[in-house]
Amino acid sequence: MTPGRIGLVRKAGIAARAWFWFLTVHLWLLRDDLPGVVARLSRVTGSRRSVPPVRLGRGVFKALRVGPVRPRCLSNALVFYRLLREQGERPELVIGLPVEARTIDAHAWVEIGGVDVGPPPGRGAHQELARFG
Repeated sequence: MTPGRIGLVRKAGIAARAWFWFLTVHLWLLRDDLPGVVARLSRVTGSRRSVPPVRLGRGVFKALRVGPVRPRCLSNALVFYRLLREQGERPELVIGLPVEARTIDAHAWVEIGGVDVGPPPGRGAHQELARFG
C-alpha cells in the first residue's frame, strides 16, 4: 500500500461508523435541539487512528451517498464532527447562510482551528451564523 493511502478494510470501517452515526444523529435530532446533539456527539472516550481531516470528510460524504439516500449537509457535518472527535480532534460545527442570501436555507460545515475541513462542499460562500463545539 502506498504511504498516505487508506486500505479497503479501514475504509469499510469508516463507512460503517459513518452510517451508525448518521442513524444515531437522525434519531437524536428528533428528540433534542442542535446544541444538545452536538454536546452528546462530543462525549468521546479513547481515540482512534487518525485520518487526515479533509480525507475523512470526503470519506464520510461518499459513504453517506450510497444508494438513494442524500443526507442534508447538517447530517453529514454532524457525522464528520463525531468521527473527528473520535480521532482526538477539536472540531467545531458551523452553521451559515450564503453571503447574499435570498432564502433562509442554512448550510453546515466543520472547522478545526478556524479552517474549513469539510465535508464537501465545506464553507463555500457562506457566512457564519452559529458555531458549536
